[in-house]
Amino acid sequence: MNGKQNVLDAWISIEQFSEGDIDLKEGGNVKYKQLPTSCENWTTFFANKLNEFKEHRKLPEKKVKNLGFTIFFDVFKFDNLINELSDKFRLPEEYRDDNNLKKFTYCLSFITTGDSFKLVDKSIFYTISGYAHRNGEFPVEISNEEDDLNKRMAELFEYDFEKGMFELIEQEARLSTQNYYEIQEDVTKRAPFLHSFYIDDLNLAKGNESDNINRYLFGFSGKGTNLDSNKESKLFNAKDITETLEPKNYPLGRFPSNPEWGLSLMQQVAVNVAINDKNNIIGVNGPPGTGKTTLLKDIFAELVVRQAYEICELNDKHLNETATYYMSGKIAQMPNHIMDKNILVASSNNGAVQNIVNELPQKEQIDNQFLNSILDTDYFANNGNWGMFAIEGGKSENRKKMIETVKQMAKVLKSADFVSNEDVYHNFTKQYKLVNAMRQDAQKIADIQKKLLPLEDKLNEKTKKFQRELSEKISELNEKKARREELMQEIDDVIELIETKLHSLDVDKANIMEQLELSKLNLEAVKQQKPILFWLLKIINHKSTYTYLEQLSSASNLLTELLINYKNIEESYNNEFRELEKMRNLKGKCDEEMESFNTKFRTWKDKSREKLTELKYRISLLKEEINTSNFKPLDLTQPYSNLQLDNPWFDESYRVEQTNLFIAAIAVRKQFLYENVKSLNGSWIIWNKIQDYATPEKKYLITWAWSWINFAIPVISTTFASFGGMFRHMGIGSIANLFIDEAGQATPQSAVGAVIRSKRIMAVGDPSQITPVVPLSNGIIGLIASRYTASENIVNGYSSVQTLVDKASQFGYRKTEEEWIGMPLWVHRRCLDPMFSISNEISYGGQMVLPPNMTNPGKGSWIDIKGKSDNKFVREQGEFLKSKISSILEDKKEEQPSIYIISPFKNVVIQLQKTLSTIGFKKSNVGTVHTFQGKEADIVYLVLGASTDEIGAARWAISEPNLMNVAATRAKKKFYIIGDKQLYKSFNSEVVEKTLVALDKSQQTSAK
Repeated sequence: MNGKQNVLDAWISIEQFSEGDIDLKEGGNVKYKQLPTSCENWTTFFANKLNEFKEHRKLPEKKVKNLGFTIFFDVFKFDNLINELSDKFRLPEEYRDDNNLKKFTYCLSFITTGDSFKLVDKSIFYTISGYAHRNGEFPVEISNEEDDLNKRMAELFEYDFEKGMFELIEQEARLSTQNYYEIQEDVTKRAPFLHSFYIDDLNLAKGNESDNINRYLFGFSGKGTNLDSNKESKLFNAKDITETLEPKNYPLGRFPSNPEWGLSLMQQVAVNVAINDKNNIIGVNGPPGTGKTTLLKDIFAELVVRQAYEICELNDKHLNETATYYMSGKIAQMPNHIMDKNILVASSNNGAVQNIVNELPQKEQIDNQFLNSILDTDYFANNGNWGMFAIEGGKSENRKKMIETVKQMAKVLKSADFVSNEDVYHNFTKQYKLVNAMRQDAQKIADIQKKLLPLEDKLNEKTKKFQRELSEKISELNEKKARREELMQEIDDVIELIETKLHSLDVDKANIMEQLELSKLNLEAVKQQKPILFWLLKIINHKSTYTYLEQLSSASNLLTELLINYKNIEESYNNEFRELEKMRNLKGKCDEEMESFNTKFRTWKDKSREKLTELKYRISLLKEEINTSNFKPLDLTQPYSNLQLDNPWFDESYRVEQTNLFIAAIAVRKQFLYENVKSLNGSWIIWNKIQDYATPEKKYLITWAWSWINFAIPVISTTFASFGGMFRHMGIGSIANLFIDEAGQATPQSAVGAVIRSKRIMAVGDPSQITPVVPLSNGIIGLIASRYTASENIVNGYSSVQTLVDKASQFGYRKTEEEWIGMPLWVHRRCLDPMFSISNEISYGGQMVLPPNMTNPGKGSWIDIKGKSDNKFVREQGEFLKSKISSILEDKKEEQPSIYIISPFKNVVIQLQKTLSTIGFKKSNVGTVHTFQGKEADIVYLVLGASTDEIGAARWAISEPNLMNVAATRAKKKFYIIGDKQLYKSFNSEVVEKTLVALDKSQQTSAK
């Protein structure tokens, strides 16, 4: 088996194991009676029991035509079975269980027929736990075992009740003596309530491929888009938030609520993603009071507007009726681009869907400035409602009302009094163009901002680069100046030395010149002294010749020597002079280089500043264009709380025109229904006789008819329990848009039928509040998951529709490294402090924001009352509460505040209901957290109960933040915890610690 099959099989087993509960103490030990192991005459036995029942109930004969009884065979303790199976399959210790549940193995019902009894058709119910109890293993297919049992019982009771009973009891008594019977006023109404509502749809999913189911089970396979809007976060995602909030992504339609208030930032993000994203599965995580219903209203309004647009684009508003459903009755197929915007709301919580569909059509939901306009449109308005915008579907009774409503709508449209108004198409188109133009104008500014942002980044980058380079260049310039000064000094020193040398050489030259002149004169003087007849005297070697020659040679040598010296000095002088010129040239070159560097630096600086100035000017022009517009762009730089409260781009004027467009769309819808009243009329006829069309060749008519019904009534609801019954004849992808409310409360398997039949799914809820009510313990569920090798990340006791949809959603929020949730809503508008702070700190990481108009503190405290507990109930706590509420009711006689009493434990609830009934306090205002999910009151008391004798129960109550979170967020103004403070503090629970911090802070604030 593949992963999908494993999970679905495990879920089927969970549903089947959930069946067959029997509480033998129900009805004060009167409802179920133990069946004897033998009897002389079973017919007489049961006849007497039925007569006693009739007499006790004082039932008239006309009321007892379906009187009968049901026998429950082999009742056993469920935990024994689980432990036996754990041993057999060698499962871990945590799968073992310890509870007081009892199950029956199988049951069958009999109805009175004359003087005997007859087996009721389809009344036999064989539980999977009963099969495992008797056989020590899971059945391959319980339905096959049940079919075999049906055949055996049918044969056994075909002719003779007495004989059949004798054989059956004899056989069963050998297996178990724990057999019971129940007398029922109408035994025919019992059977449907025993079987799970979801198994057929789980089998449907097993036998069909569906991308939505695969994604629902195994999550989004791509990279998630983390919509972290906190600029202080490392995962802050400005890019995707900015793109999502571009004006072109905003809806054109809006529900007619007060236009002064726009959606908060993340509400708008969720709406924009919902109406534009191509993903088929989207999750929204909304803590209490964050406006989940509000954003759904705006999504619904946009889908209605888009349908009206598609209608106005049709050349012929009357659609050809191409399919015959009965004799001359025909129906048209609604175009896909209109049909695929229909809306279905589902939840496991009947109260949740009732709240939505009952609230949407109420006049009180319409802002006064739009009320007359929408009433003039008259979308089948009735007392208290502005129009037939939403209705409950689901269970059979509701479906009948829905069909009757469509019937009456068709009747109105067919009546002679109805006035057709084709101008509505023109009026809508005109208003559509107006709103679209406003949106386009805003987008132009957004496009300018898109140009502006990179330019600002560029300016910032270039400014930083300029400053950096300027600093570098100034440093370089200073370094060059320093090096130049150093070099110039060196050159000057060399020049000074050379000039000194030259001066010395000049002196030497002058001295030698003087000596040369004297030497020349001396030489001439010697020559003048040359003897007469020197040649003759030389021949005769006269002494005078020798003297003359010596004097001449000496004078010549001296002159030669002086000439050589002079030449050397001249050469040295020239060398030094050349070196001097070289130094002077080098000095000039240094000056030129320095000036060149200065010039280049000034040129670079001027050009860089010119470019920055030009860029600043371009930015200023864009900013001026933005600032002179009527639009307020997104500013992600503002403080976190301001950002979360912000709704960029559009103001009240746009919201007014959006609303007017929605009202115009409603008028188009009504006129379009008039143009196609034959199809509308056919739709209710088909659904009224739906079984007649449940054949393979006619099933498509059911889907065609549904598209008209869901178009006529834009929003229809159902519970998941009723989903299979309502849509059993509609196939995969036959539902356009499924919106799941309070998805955190729904078991994941309950939505499979809805998911596989829907094209697009959006789930809103909060896993941090109440988790699904699962009738089986975690141990049993773990055993089943292990048996089918199904992923325990999916098959467990804490997963919900919300957690699976969140994982399947591309857009979401990385809450922790391990936890990915759907798109978060952060602005809380229900509770004052300390309730807000308790919830925010224990469940939402401090990310929620409280609007400025709610900053006035409420009240809260921990009332420390100890006492001995009896099944978690502490009498002293009950008496204190009785006294406290009595005082409140006495003080506030004229305007009594709403008060809820919440406890984690059922027995505490029961005992408090009894205690408070003596002062006239409503029983319905006392309950567990499940009782008040989605509700609110002025004052809430959380009665923890338990004592040191029941430490396990006390620890469980505060082990997870969910219970405290729900209890605190039911209270709008005041929240009080009653319990043994020392006991609960001893657990070192983060939930308790953070709660006490918030309560203490609140009391300090109140004391100031």
